[in-house]
Amino acid sequence: MVLKTKIIAIIAFVVLFFLGITTILVLKVQQKKLVESTFDDASVVSKIIEKSISDAMKRGRTEDVQTILENIGEYEELNILRIVSPEGEILKSKLPLEVGTKSRMFINYGQKNKGPFLYERKMVLNYLPIMNKKECHRCHDPSRKVNGIIELGMDFSRHKEAILSMKRFLFVVNLLAVIMIAAVLSILLTLFVIRPMKKLLSTIKEVDQGNWDARVDFYSNDEMGIIGTSFNKMIAHLKNLYDKNIKKERELSKVRAELEHKKKLEELNEQLQYKVKEVETANKAIMSLSKEIKTKNIRLSNMVERLKTINEVGRALSSIVDSKELVRLIIKTTADMLDAKEGAIHLSGERMSPLTIKYQHGSGMEDYNDITLELKPIYLEVCQKGKPLLKGNGQGPSSPTIMAVPLKLKHRVIGAIILQHKTNGEYFSDDELEILSTLANQAMVAIENAWLYEKVKTNYFATIQSLVNALEANDRYTKGHSERVRTLAVELGKHIGLDYHDLEVLEHAAILHDIGKIGIDTGILNKDGALTSSEYSLVKAHPLIGEEILGPVDELDDVRTTIMQHHERFDGKGYPYGLAGEEISLKARILAVVDTFDAMLTDRPYRKAFPYAKVIEELRTGAGTQFDPFVVESFVEMLGEKGEEFLYAAGYALSMGEGRLSNPA
Repeated sequence: MVLKTKIIAIIAFVVLFFLGITTILVLKVQQKKLVESTFDDASVVSKIIEKSISDAMKRGRTEDVQTILENIGEYEELNILRIVSPEGEILKSKLPLEVGTKSRMFINYGQKNKGPFLYERKMVLNYLPIMNKKECHRCHDPSRKVNGIIELGMDFSRHKEAILSMKRFLFVVNLLAVIMIAAVLSILLTLFVIRPMKKLLSTIKEVDQGNWDARVDFYSNDEMGIIGTSFNKMIAHLKNLYDKNIKKERELSKVRAELEHKKKLEELNEQLQYKVKEVETANKAIMSLSKEIKTKNIRLSNMVERLKTINEVGRALSSIVDSKELVRLIIKTTADMLDAKEGAIHLSGERMSPLTIKYQHGSGMEDYNDITLELKPIYLEVCQKGKPLLKGNGQGPSSPTIMAVPLKLKHRVIGAIILQHKTNGEYFSDDELEILSTLANQAMVAIENAWLYEKVKTNYFATIQSLVNALEANDRYTKGHSERVRTLAVELGKHIGLDYHDLEVLEHAAILHDIGKIGIDTGILNKDGALTSSEYSLVKAHPLIGEEILGPVDELDDVRTTIMQHHERFDGKGYPYGLAGEEISLKARILAVVDTFDAMLTDRPYRKAFPYAKVIEELRTGAGTQFDPFVVESFVEMLGEKGEEFLYAAGYALSMGEGRLSNPA
């Protein structure tokens, strides 16, 4: 691309960019004004209609309301003109056939929006309440504040056509402006820049070919003229320097010829050679020292990187509390870090069953109940000596190398980490054995912490289970309910993909979700027949009571939130706060589905348990209203995968009649 084209393209792009920005701003402002104008029109028309209706009511002519709507509704831009009740029923309309039906527009949008708003960029909707004034009390209940709501929809599509036409016009105008600017720039650049530059380049080529008498032949008072004059002066100066240089070169040639015949030149040459040797000796010493420093820097850098990696591994291990997951991470991280093809970790002791996890680079992991046969001699040697092991079979470079270190708990060997076969075929080094020992110490600390955490968790769940059992002992119909809900909820959480922390929160919430019923009279909980409204209000308070019971325990914040929300509905009609959709935590949505599933499969004082197929049908019917559709489908999918044995194990004894457990769908 030549210079002229580049300059024109850049200027045209800049002009087009700013014209485009200006056009967009103008169109946005214009569109905003059109929308605001339509909003004003909708508000004015609504108020006129409201005034006309009020006048008709004052005169006692309620039959004129329909006539008013039909007359005003003849205006072609009024797509919708109705009077609806606060519940969404159409009381009056410009289309008489609509009267008595439900207004979907009002139900979906009118109850949420106050004042005019733009619906799908096609129509302006406005809702104006008709207040129950004194003159209306003859026909309407004085206790009502609102007799109806004017629903008005005004067409906005004609404004969109006007905006589109303006867009096209501005696009054409901007394009023509850019083309004209580019054409004018092309002419000006050719006259005042390109032609002088071509002459200058031609003169430069002549000078390059040895013509020192070449000169630029254009003269003007602008920058190009100044460049031409300066160039001519520079060439003249260079020619003068060139001539002087030739003269000096000739003189130097004569001097060299004279020196070649003199003894002094030979002495100078000998001294020079001596100096050169000294410099070469110094250079060799410097190079040797440089190599030594470089080698030490590389070793130091490698050690720093390994220490950083060990520190990062330590932080990662300390964040995991599941012992089996922790052991898997330890062997994989260790093998990858030390470039081993194969690795294994074995643990055995009084507090746990023997466990071996074997890792193959590129293939994954396998679990064993005891140390595998090929690793047993190495394991026994490490355990007996209680010291790290580094050995190879000495049969050549391709022979495997083995490295192992013991895992010690309170000075007692309870296992070992074993690595063999480096991926590059080399042998393990003493430095790598030292790194493996450091990693083993960090791993043992993390494993001990995980065991302690699991012990605390077991004791904690035992305490919670005792509390729940005491609660369920007062209600023969819900005995074992919390344990079944816990089993189903945790399995559903795993199926959906919750992480370890969320699964733990869900498990706690499932066990404690009905703890608030401690504060409710057992007579109400075990009552045969339907509850009264006051009794039902007391039952509905149990999520809030549960939240209050768990309030002092800061570590149970997420559990408390899940318990509080597990009776909220996906459509916002639940309790206690009427949350909807994503406002409800995913764990609470899971608990709601599982709690309802167990309740429908269980006998209650006022009904018998539902058949399994009926329960699945009810869950799917409630998807999107009472329940999260994604959670319902995930739950049904999980039951299909687990089969009837899973539900039997969870504590359900179901009839195999209608709807088999192995195929709940």
